Amino acid sequence: MKKIRNLILGTLIIAGSLTSCTSTDKQADAFGNFEAIEIVVSAQGNGLLEDLKIEEGDKLSQNQKIGLIDTMSLNLQKIQIEQSIKAIYAKLPNKTDQINVLKEKLAIAKLEQKRITNLYKSDAATARQFDNVNSEVNVLKKQIVATSSTLNIQQKGLLAETSTLKAKIDLINYQISQYIITSPINGVVLTKYAYEGEVTYLGKSLFKMANIDSLICRAYISENQLNKAKIGEYAIVYIDAEETTQKIIQKKYIGRLTWVSDKAEFTPKVIQTKEQRSNLVYAIKILVPNDGSLKIGMPARVEFHK
Repeated sequence: MKKIRNLILGTLIIAGSLTSCTSTDKQADAFGNFEAIEIVVSAQGNGLLEDLKIEEGDKLSQNQKIGLIDTMSLNLQKIQIEQSIKAIYAKLPNKTDQINVLKEKLAIAKLEQKRITNLYKSDAATARQFDNVNSEVNVLKKQIVATSSTLNIQQKGLLAETSTLKAKIDLINYQISQYIITSPINGVVLTKYAYEGEVTYLGKSLFKMANIDSLICRAYISENQLNKAKIGEYAIVYIDAEETTQKIIQKKYIGRLTWVSDKAEFTPKVIQTKEQRSNLVYAIKILVPNDGSLKIGMPARVEFHK
């Protein structure tokens, strides 16, 4: 697309100085018709077509918002998932509080351990009391480690559930963005296929558009003309602008040859080449800047730049 834009700018400058109305009866090198790269914009989801603010002939800008498919069901799904995420967060264990309770018990047990140890050294406490207090301290330490590990596992499991649900929300947000109908290119609406209030579905054609700032003249040449058709070279393209009683006034455009078919084909019925006896011809494309006079399907005569 960038190359085409640069090509259009260059040819527009030349066309501005060379486009004119002339009268000529000279036999053209080739005959063809104008065409454009047409894009059919389709629905990206299912639902009621709430809005489609376009009419045939409207000029649109790239990424311009022009319509909307109903997103109510998607928004309700999104709200439901958000509530599920809140419920999961409410179930998350309070790891800090539970561990702090055990740590407080451990601190008390250690104080008792210190007291019993001093008493045991002075023969004021029994060996059983000494063993019991040491055992209690060890049990609390292990309990803190085990509880912390269990809470971590529970927390990771619940957070993994929220991650899955958040991914679903991201998907719904993407689907909602796809329900907003936008123009993919700068161009003109050629045909409108759908209207507000209709129920649409994924892949249904909504409208067709094309960029007509420049048009492609598709013409056909015979084999002995291939040496004249050099990609990148200029070509003169004529259209019938006005017809008088004596002659046809032709309008001249300067285009650039962008493509030559590498395969021969039989002459199309609607096309005549310079040499009528040729059975096989080659298709060519000439990019021509459009001043507003050129229309899709319009016939044209081509004369190669000398």
